[in-house]
Amino acid sequence: MNIRKLLSAAAASVMAMSLLCSCGQSGVLRLGTGNTGGNYYSYGTLLHELDENGIEVKKTAGSQANLRLMNEGFIDMAIVQSDVLSEAVNGVGDFENEPVSGVRAVAGLYDEAFQIVVRSKSDINSIADLKGKKISVGDEGSGVAKNAEYLLLSAGVAFSSVEPVYMSYSDSAAALESGDIDAFFAIIGTPATVVSELAESTDIRIIAPDSRTIEYMLNIYKGYSEITIPAGTYHGQDEDIPTIGVKAVLVADSDTDRQQIKDITAMLFDKSSSIKYSVAVPEPDTEFAVSDIPCSFHQGAADYYASVGITVSTDPENDGNSFIFGAQDN
Repeated sequence: MNIRKLLSAAAASVMAMSLLCSCGQSGVLRLGTGNTGGNYYSYGTLLHELDENGIEVKKTAGSQANLRLMNEGFIDMAIVQSDVLSEAVNGVGDFENEPVSGVRAVAGLYDEAFQIVVRSKSDINSIADLKGKKISVGDEGSGVAKNAEYLLLSAGVAFSSVEPVYMSYSDSAAALESGDIDAFFAIIGTPATVVSELAESTDIRIIAPDSRTIEYMLNIYKGYSEITIPAGTYHGQDEDIPTIGVKAVLVADSDTDRQQIKDITAMLFDKSSSIKYSVAVPEPDTEFAVSDIPCSFHQGAADYYASVGITVSTDPENDGNSFIFGAQDN
């Protein structure tokens, strides 16, 4: 855990150096996303295309890196997993004694599905079968490794019993296709382009958590939900796949211009159809956007929601009150 925390911080530091060149550009908001092959980067690229005020997309390692970069002033906005956001505002887990105090919510965007991808001919048929296997758990600095650890533990598999490697989704797909890894974890909206493209070239399966594992996961974090990957989402997938969902959240630094954030929040809903058909995720919905968010909202976002009759909290004293990780009693 400590080693991964140090590596995550190092990854964020390296990423920060690559962002220095764009600091100080008036009116331009730097948006931390993820690596190519994931929905964060695609979603951010679309926001850049739709926004008239100037969003500059920054490719990063993902949720953990984004929050550290925001805390250090290298980006103004980011897309992050809600569970990683909860850890950050509470100063627990990989953010132990290092809380991110200046982050504010803009909107919950869509559910990301926990997906474990294997080749069809693999002898892996359950999470328990991952013991001793070489698996990609996402980029260092993303939230995927933590999710993989929680899911494995929920199924009774110690993280130390697998051989983890840290790769982007694109590299993971290539490594699975070539046989260099046995499986990879992806926490991503469906259908995920990187998984869809892999399914067209290689016979794959998605490993479903059993009902006990799902129940255990739902008790680890209140922001997790049970969702279904419908049959036909991927080539060769003939059955529904039950799994865990976690919300992707658009966040902003508390010092980011209030009017700009209000305009971007409005854009999410005014141009919801463009988002739905361009990124292949559900279109933004105001009820979804403001529910189960583990931190207070940016004042600019609150201004928009007030204009449509929705009240949200902007008081950081309420951060994380209902969304703190906890272990099961049994």
